[in-house]
Amino acid sequence: MLLQNTHLGLGYLGELEQFLLKTEEIDEGFRFWITAEPHPLFPIGLLQMSIKFTNEAPVGMRAGLKRSYAWINQDMLDSVPRQEWRQLLFVQCFLHSVTQERRKFGPIGWSVPYEFNQGDLSASVNFIQNHLAEMDAKKSKEVTWSTVRYMVSEIQYGGRITDDWDRILMSSYTEKYFFQGVLSETYKFYPGYTIPQGLELAVFKNHIENMPTVDNPEIFGMHMNADLTYRLQQTQELTTTIMETQPKQASAGSGKTREEIVNEMAGDMLGKMPKDFNLLEVREYIAKQGATNPLNIFLKQECERFRNITGLTRNTLKDLQLAIAGTIALNSNLINALDSLFDALVPATWLKFSWASPTLGLWFAGMLSRDEQLQKWVYQGRPKTFWLTGWFNAQGFLTAMQQEVSRKHQGWALDDVVVYSEVQKMENDDVKEGPAEGVYIYGLFLEGCAWSKKDNKLVDSLPKVLYHPLPILYVTAVIGDPTKEKKNNYNCPCFTTKRRGGLTFIAALGLRTEEPAQKWTLRGVGLLCSKD
Repeated sequence: MLLQNTHLGLGYLGELEQFLLKTEEIDEGFRFWITAEPHPLFPIGLLQMSIKFTNEAPVGMRAGLKRSYAWINQDMLDSVPRQEWRQLLFVQCFLHSVTQERRKFGPIGWSVPYEFNQGDLSASVNFIQNHLAEMDAKKSKEVTWSTVRYMVSEIQYGGRITDDWDRILMSSYTEKYFFQGVLSETYKFYPGYTIPQGLELAVFKNHIENMPTVDNPEIFGMHMNADLTYRLQQTQELTTTIMETQPKQASAGSGKTREEIVNEMAGDMLGKMPKDFNLLEVREYIAKQGATNPLNIFLKQECERFRNITGLTRNTLKDLQLAIAGTIALNSNLINALDSLFDALVPATWLKFSWASPTLGLWFAGMLSRDEQLQKWVYQGRPKTFWLTGWFNAQGFLTAMQQEVSRKHQGWALDDVVVYSEVQKMENDDVKEGPAEGVYIYGLFLEGCAWSKKDNKLVDSLPKVLYHPLPILYVTAVIGDPTKEKKNNYNCPCFTTKRRGGLTFIAALGLRTEEPAQKWTLRGVGLLCSKD
């Protein structure tokens, strides 16, 4: 018996598990196959009594190309009587392996880990095959590269891509791999990675066998540091798994129990907690600065949200102390808080209404820093520089800035205004006065490259330096799109955390570069509000 895609009917699997457990005799020749995607609600008992098989993408470029060419036969190579066909077929297989292998680098590889599979490869190969066959029938001399690039990046692979920056990345790959130069016999993807020349399938398979066994990250257009990012990610996943599987019961030794440790932590945190904002008082102080100013309206909203999270944190810590003392009963939220604090992690209820952080210490330090920034702005007036990381709604901060600048210029419509940015040579302590228009931002980090203060441009990262602090960034609003006028700009995406994607994206900020923007796109360069 074969049941396919059982993750779509998990309710039936529960019944199946109970049926198999109650069945006393099963014929020795009976075999029951189940196919499913990984799912957290898959019945554990059914999983334990089964023999598991997984189908994963091969590791490494050589393994990926070997798998692709196991699907190709000699008849396919001979199907189009043009030299370009065999070369473009190899290029397409190479691109397919690159898209799969890039996933291991995490968010700097793809913002979303897409499951590119054999169907994407075969659809792209069929298109190239039909396109070249049509060219041969019309006796055309040159490949219509723009058509090939669009079909591969936007249609075949682009159908899976949901993130706009990943779409730009895929388009950059097709621009790099599908152009007239790849048809040259001397073309190299990278030293040691060339396109074989021949008519027989054995030539291509032998060439693949002789490829390097260990891939350099630069094959994917990435910096050497990307391999370090990959190793650190593996280590972090292993450490997290070990922590999650540790027993939670208190030990029988003479040391402090888990409850005693958490009780002390809660008391220490309560002693350092910032005071809740008096919202009536906040409104009075903001009114003196200009109640209708867009940035002041944004400030009031941030104070309200910050007051909610400080109140939630304080109440949770107090309830946790009462529950440990036996005064009140433990509920699911308090149990989660107890386990999280013991493991130095942020409780789920706090994360839901606050900001992402890998550890409790960093999260609590962030709370104190955010409180300091809000207190200074409310009671001492508008600051000269702004810590972008300290806002719940960083996108709203930039939108309020655009509204403020638009109001200063008669005839400017908010819909026509775009964000313009320029890196300054000064640091936060060097700023003596805020700009006449726009804002100064500090606390951002570059991932995938570095910034040269001397040359005022993007440069390659130093070895083993994964994040590079950016000097003061001047951000304002202008009419039109400044990136179209400046060819030496890289439109750099800015994210709140290392976990990239639509929910963490803030804005695209232009950074000066003397190299093609495609280089930084392939390297996964981005600005981060937090490197932790």
